[in-house]
Amino acid sequence: MILGLGMDVVAVARIANLVERYGDRFLDRCFRPGEQASVQDRVPAAMVAGLAARWAAKEAFLKALGADVRAIPYRDVELVRPADGPPGLLLHGRAAALLEARGGGRVLVTISHERDVAVATVVIESAASG
Repeated sequence: MILGLGMDVVAVARIANLVERYGDRFLDRCFRPGEQASVQDRVPAAMVAGLAARWAAKEAFLKALGADVRAIPYRDVELVRPADGPPGLLLHGRAAALLEARGGGRVLVTISHERDVAVATVVIESAASG
């Protein structure tokens, strides 16, 4: 059974502005080291688009969970990209605790980005269904 569904669309320029304005302070506050490393070797435009897709995934998760954006630090929601499979979310701290408290089970995520926009959709299944 589906517990939650969330979607988010992010303007890549918005993330580019945050990176330009706040640099490492923004990156370290919102993205885990693995997320930063996964986009680090890309050309700047592709790096920012990748960060925007990760930001959209974090927002989509919060929406699917029905959580206030202030309730969970962005770093507690980590987008991971295994070499042999689809992207997934690795939850830490308050994100993991709130998912469990709300009866959430498996979390599915899909992301996409183009030059100007990034999108993500998250589906949270009930723990009882899996």
